[in-house]
Amino acid sequence: MARYKFQISRRSIYLETYWVEADTEEEAMELAYDGNVGDPAMEWIDWADGQYEVDDIECIDPLYKMVKEYKATA
Repeated sequence: MARYKFQISRRSIYLETYWVEADTEEEAMELAYDGNVGDPAMEWIDWADGQYEVDDIECIDPLYKMVKEYKATA
């Protein structure tokens, strides 16, 4: 049986696309930089790098789990 549970992550690159209604390109860019662009359409592009990182470790030893579950119900 495994003794630990690991939370592992890696970075990725997404393309965010926004539709902004404005009279000029400058006004549209100003809206974007001010955060007034609404929700984006998102497209996954690639992994930023090939590196994984351990973010969190949880012991799943049976005794540890039993104590943790007991505390949650007490």
